[in-house]
Amino acid sequence: MIRGVPIETIYLYTLIVCAGIAVLLVIFGDIFDFDGPIDPMLAIPWLAFTSLFGYLGERLLGWDHLMVFLVSGAVASILVFFLNFYVLVPMKNAESTLSISEKDMEGNIATVITPIPVGGMGEIQLKSVTGSISRPAAFYAPQDQLIERGAQVLIIEIRERVCYVVSYEGSLQL
Repeated sequence: MIRGVPIETIYLYTLIVCAGIAVLLVIFGDIFDFDGPIDPMLAIPWLAFTSLFGYLGERLLGWDHLMVFLVSGAVASILVFFLNFYVLVPMKNAESTLSISEKDMEGNIATVITPIPVGGMGEIQLKSVTGSISRPAAFYAPQDQLIERGAQVLIIEIRERVCYVVSYEGSLQL
């Protein structure tokens, strides 16, 4: 007992509160960006698992209170490690879309689908494993002549969704 409250009751109330907070974190977790030393997406499940196993240990095992707490904390730590390693980290690193990002487009070779005139804009098409993307294109550096349809260009930079390109002659022939 802690101040007249049975330890099982403390474990149970902690479990209920942590489960409620965990549901809120799952729903609203992407809105908040936690950069502190303790990530709530790991601390709340640890408290929930510790209180769950502590409650079950107190009810079923009859061990010493400190031993139940230490064992439940160790089991919770292992479960939270696996939760972080196999669920949370892959979800954070996963792309939300299959399309290529604009930063990844830089340095790639594309095909001109609408000729790019001197001092004007045309259109290019970039093909990837997820499909093809069409973007407006302009010359990166001043040019003397336009680039015809079907020619290959190298994407140097992307600003405000416009690809700035240079003519690309292809690979070196030996």
